[in-house]
Amino acid sequence: MKRTKIDWCDCTINPVVGCKNGCPYCYARKINDRFHFIEDWNKPQFFPERLKQLSSKKQKSIFMDSMSDVGLWKSIWFDQVIQAMQKNTQHRYIFLSKCANGFLGHSKFFLGLEDIAFFGLSITKANDWDKLQGTSFDFISIEPLLEDLNLHRYKYYPLSLKQVIIGAETGNRKGKVIPKKEWVDSIVNFCDEHHLRVFMKSSLKDIMGEDFRQDKLIWEV
Repeated sequence: MKRTKIDWCDCTINPVVGCKNGCPYCYARKINDRFHFIEDWNKPQFFPERLKQLSSKKQKSIFMDSMSDVGLWKSIWFDQVIQAMQKNTQHRYIFLSKCANGFLGHSKFFLGLEDIAFFGLSITKANDWDKLQGTSFDFISIEPLLEDLNLHRYKYYPLSLKQVIIGAETGNRKGKVIPKKEWVDSIVNFCDEHHLRVFMKSSLKDIMGEDFRQDKLIWEV
């Protein structure tokens, strides 16, 4: 398992590498361009041998798809990942997707693992909130925050939702968006009104100042 600079987990494994989403700010694609893990980033590949790393006895929070989108995984990949998780229930497993419908199609694979598996939807703009209707995600990852989401105009969110993670775009992309403090304050107010935990990534420290906040993560024991 690779230790990571991601604030909200201990490490990553990435049994799948590659993604078809084509996000212009994608850090994972840039990493692949540099280290050439796979030849074609738009054709995800499965590396089942990496699942052996889960045998570590020390409990860890593991982000399983920092180099892919779990909503785009093939069912046969899920089968092997689930088998590995069932043998290693000491860990907490975190999955993130931009594809709400794609992920929901695979959710049946995780029955019985609800206490150790946590699923989030990645959003960046206001219209992405519509993807939450009819879903059952545990958390929302708003990274990078690209505009004022104005969440107060929405009257619904999944009852299963417990936490919102917020982060700014990193790197030096041309056209990089630097979020405004009031955008983050508005999200925090929405979360407080609905009793949702807030976790700000370190990329927001300078922007938020004394209002920087990291509530306890839902997968922390």
